Amino acid sequence: MNYFYLRWSFLLSILLSLSSPATIAAVAGDITFYSNRVDLVTNGSYARWIKEFQSLYPQARVRVEGIPDYEAAMPKRFEARNYGDVMLVPRDMPKQMYAKYFLPLNDLQLQDKIYFPDNWEFNEKQYAYTQGVIAEGLIYNKRALKAAGVSEPPTTLDELIRIATTLKTQGKVAIALNVGAAWPLQQWDKATLALAGDGNYFASMINDNAPFSPGKPYYQSLKIAHILFSSGFSEADFVLNNWEQSKRDFIASKNALFFLGNWAIPQLIESGMRSDDIGFIPFPFDNSGKSKAILNFDWGMAVSRYSKNPDTAKAWIAFMITKSNFADVAGFIPTDKSRKSNMPQLAEYMAYQPEIIQVAPESNDFIRLTNKAGMDFMSGNYIRNILLSPDFDGSMAYWNKRWGQAKENF
Repeated sequence: MNYFYLRWSFLLSILLSLSSPATIAAVAGDITFYSNRVDLVTNGSYARWIKEFQSLYPQARVRVEGIPDYEAAMPKRFEARNYGDVMLVPRDMPKQMYAKYFLPLNDLQLQDKIYFPDNWEFNEKQYAYTQGVIAEGLIYNKRALKAAGVSEPPTTLDELIRIATTLKTQGKVAIALNVGAAWPLQQWDKATLALAGDGNYFASMINDNAPFSPGKPYYQSLKIAHILFSSGFSEADFVLNNWEQSKRDFIASKNALFFLGNWAIPQLIESGMRSDDIGFIPFPFDNSGKSKAILNFDWGMAVSRYSKNPDTAKAWIAFMITKSNFADVAGFIPTDKSRKSNMPQLAEYMAYQPEIIQVAPESNDFIRLTNKAGMDFMSGNYIRNILLSPDFDGSMAYWNKRWGQAKENF
C-alpha cells in the first residue's frame, strides 16, 4: 500500500511541477489588443499593465492600440480579418456570428467568479467577458451647481429642468449631450430600461409593433433627451465631435452635468479635476422621487479565432479582469466579484437606495430586428437625427413605421 501511495504521489508531484511551467510556456508570442480606451493608452496605464503581464509571462509580448471611434472603425477591420488577437465585440453583432470571429473562453473558468458571464454566450460557449460593470447616472459639477445657487442635485425630472434653466440663464451649458460625437447618446437607449423598470425590456420589445408610441419607454426616454436639446440646455455645436472638449469644459465649470456611466469620472480626475468636486447620482427619469440605478456591462473582450497565440490572448483577458487594477483606473465596478470599487462617487450614488435595474444582454432577435430597421442601437446616430428633427412626434411615427416594416419582414 505504501509503495503504491508513494509511487503515485511521486508521479503526481512530477505532473504538477510540469503543469504550471507548461501553462506559462504556452503563454508566449506576440498579441495585439485593439482598445476603445485611447485615454488609457496615452496616459501610460496600458504600458504599466503590459509590464505587469510580461513579468508573469516573460515570453509574451503585448501591443495595445487605441481606436478613437471604435464603433465606426472596427467593422472594416472585421471584414478584412485585421482585428488583432484581443478585441471588443461589436454591440450590433448577432450572437450566431460569434463563432465566425471569436474563440470560446469557457476554459478560463471565470464564469462563476464574474458579473455578466453569459452576455456573449451562444450554444453554451462564452465568447467574451465584460471589461467592467457600469452604474449609469447623472455626473454633476459641485462647484458649478453651487455657483448657480443650487444646494442639492435634482431628484426629480422637474427639478432637473429647473436647475438646467437656471444654469442656462447664467450662460452655462447645463448638460453636455455630445450630439456631435453621437456615441454618448446611447445613454437614451439605456434609459429605456429604467423607464420600463425592466432590465430585460428589449426582449419584450420585439413583440411590440409600435414601441416609439407616446407613453412607452422609448418615447419617454427620447422625449427627455429632446426636451434637454430643444430647450437649449446642451452644447451649441452639435456637428463636431467635441467629446474631449466637453470634459475640459466640465472641469472649467462651463458644463455642469453629464448623463454617463461612472467610467467617465476617472477621466475627469485624470484631466485635472478634484474628485471632491464631482458628484454622481441616479438620473431622475420622472417625478416620482424614487431612484432607479441602471447597472450595465461595458464592452466584452474576446479572442480572435485567427490569433496565432490564443493562449496568450486568453491569459491577457484573464489578467485584465482578475489581476490588473483596470477597473479602478477606468472607472468601473470590477468584473471580478471578489474585488471592490474604490470610487467614493459610487458610495454617494448607492446612498440614494435606488431600485437596481440590472441590464440583460440583448437577444439575437432584438439585434437582428434593430439592424433590419436601420436603428444603430447603442451607437447614437439615429438618436442624433431625432434630436435634430424639428418634429419629434413625426420622428417617433417614422421609427414606428420602420420598426413595423422590419417586423413584417423579420
